[in-house]
Amino acid sequence: MTTFTYKAIPAGAGGAMVTGALDAPSADTVRATLRDKGLIVIELKSSKGLPAFSLKSRKSALKRKDVVWFFQTLRRLLASSVPIEQAMSTMVELAPTPGAERACTTTLDSLRTGDSLADAVQRTSGLARPQHLALLRVGHESGRLRHCVELIESSIESRERLRKTIVSKLTYPVIVVLAALGAVLFLSTYVIPSFAETLESAGAALPLSTQITLDASRWLIWIIPPLILAGLAALTLKPQDLSPNFRRLIDRSAHRLPIVRDLITLSQGAIIVDTVATMLEGGGDLLAGLEQAHDAITSPIVRDRLAQAVKAVREGHDPGEALHENDVLPLQADALVRIGVRSGDLVNALKQAAAVCIEEQEQAADRLLTLMGPVILLSLALVVLWIVYSLISGMMSINDISALG
Repeated sequence: MTTFTYKAIPAGAGGAMVTGALDAPSADTVRATLRDKGLIVIELKSSKGLPAFSLKSRKSALKRKDVVWFFQTLRRLLASSVPIEQAMSTMVELAPTPGAERACTTTLDSLRTGDSLADAVQRTSGLARPQHLALLRVGHESGRLRHCVELIESSIESRERLRKTIVSKLTYPVIVVLAALGAVLFLSTYVIPSFAETLESAGAALPLSTQITLDASRWLIWIIPPLILAGLAALTLKPQDLSPNFRRLIDRSAHRLPIVRDLITLSQGAIIVDTVATMLEGGGDLLAGLEQAHDAITSPIVRDRLAQAVKAVREGHDPGEALHENDVLPLQADALVRIGVRSGDLVNALKQAAAVCIEEQEQAADRLLTLMGPVILLSLALVVLWIVYSLISGMMSINDISALG
């Protein structure tokens, strides 16, 4: 038997933080006992003073499709009651890419040395996020490994669906921007300089508008290609590749833009509530779920707010109120979480909050794209109009010379 100390809050409206200790064979037994007593577990530690499970985040090295395949295949094999080592041996044979095969081989070798699945998966960089490793540890302790793998697969599928939605909605504006840059570059580097040479050969002085456009075209020759390369490089960068100060600067600037600020808040809120819901459904603790969400989000501003909320929860504050007071979640998600804490049905409330965040995020993306289209077209029209005006001004100068002759 092991002694576990715990912090919990009563399910239902109100109620102060409850602390205590229980002797039990496993952490899952303690969680089940407290749930039967109508308590929501906030934190659970063993007699050694360590959390029921701990994790270390690791930098991603696998491709996204390899991670999706790994957990999808593992879930299917476990659902067929295949032992974990046999399932991993089968996955080594079925691996579609060298990266997936390497991940399966490393995991299998680790399992054969006696490691748990969580420890084995953690040996492959990028195979599992911190919250997914936590779920695997919970599944190992509780004997509900298959259920936890199903939750991980569901979480990955939700993130993939959201990513594909955003990419598909941003494809059109990106194509329009590239086409506009190409058109401006062509006009500035070929049409305007050739026309200016014609004017100079005819002995006409360049009008001010034509001179401005010509000077701008000379700058654009050097500016546009680096801008395109910088944009392509930015697409390959990940938030962790940037310095903390630069990330904070970008995040602070983005939070000043109304619709962009909404997109950031909704996307980070979806990650937070989905992570906590997945952890609780897998048998984990609320505080551990919040800590894993803190490691998963990318916005420095939201991370700072969540850190303050986690600190308040540690000190015994109501989790819903802690998130609300620190302005961590969007309005509707915030309200759903507070209702879930008071009613004791926190998992379903978190799931509903995640769905609301994703739905509102798609709506905010639609609003942004609705504005981006006309703005891009209007900007392109103004640039082309100025270039045409420059050409007409030059042609009128030639006519003036012809009239004087």
